[in-house]
Amino acid sequence: MKKVFLVFGLSVLVLVLFSCSQLNLFEPRKSTVSVVLSAGVDGSGDSVKPQEYSSLDLQGLNQRTEAPWIKDIEHLYVKITKFSYRYSTGPGAGKWATPTIVEKEVDLVNLTDEATWLTFDIPNGAVIVALAFEVTQATVTINGSNYAVTIPAEKGRVVIPNLNWQVKTDESQIVLSIDWTRSIVKTTSESYMLVPRVAYRWRGELKKLWAIYGNILINDATPTVPLLIGLFEGTDTTATPTVLKMRKPRDDAYFWLGKHPAGTYTVVVWDNIKWEWDGENYSVTGRKATETTFEHGKTKPNTELHLRYSTSE
Repeated sequence: MKKVFLVFGLSVLVLVLFSCSQLNLFEPRKSTVSVVLSAGVDGSGDSVKPQEYSSLDLQGLNQRTEAPWIKDIEHLYVKITKFSYRYSTGPGAGKWATPTIVEKEVDLVNLTDEATWLTFDIPNGAVIVALAFEVTQATVTINGSNYAVTIPAEKGRVVIPNLNWQVKTDESQIVLSIDWTRSIVKTTSESYMLVPRVAYRWRGELKKLWAIYGNILINDATPTVPLLIGLFEGTDTTATPTVLKMRKPRDDAYFWLGKHPAGTYTVVVWDNIKWEWDGENYSVTGRKATETTFEHGKTKPNTELHLRYSTSE
């Protein structure tokens, strides 16, 4: 009887352990998707176009010329919340996920780089078919004065349908861009309304392919002053830069210079930035703080830079 009981006990133990292993083995693998906010920019053909700056890509510095009051806007703070998504793991469109109540306030005027809003987990292999979120509050600053911005009830909830984004990697990104210059409407001399114009894109495994990006520290600390970052092809920094980007002070030291073919590049950082407006164009002056030449795409298809300099040098 003792032998029979022992064999029976071991059989039960093996069955339990195998059952637990099966549960873990067949549990769907999860992937993490982050949602980031990016600066929105008009394309060609818009009724209000960005002012040209010697054909340079200023990535967010462009000012408007056909709507005079637009260039007077210093800040446009918006508060967004209740992000949700709809995904499918098989036939059918699936169900909407419970809205994530993570409020995020951003200044769209000065959002020259990307800001992370939230992250969520989703079964690997699932397909995201729709997104939704709400813009609940907005305030605009013009010539030093703050004005509340009205958001029509039917326009505050943004729904983006008919997507086909398959989650294939462990980490992916959804990029949302609210083009503030096309979203804000002047209704009276001191009244404004916001009708969000949203662009969106999906970043999967190719997010950083051929990208040049990194971080910058001044005196081993996150910059607290505006910086101008220029990317030049080759080593001639007197030529027209491929990218010229303003980096305003914020909580992190990150910068993104876009995706570029393999080759030799030089990045230059200027501080002590001064702006002048002559009624038609802006001019920018600054002190060259640091300069770095590097080979992009030689050993791997992206370049991560770590720029450092001291103000005592």
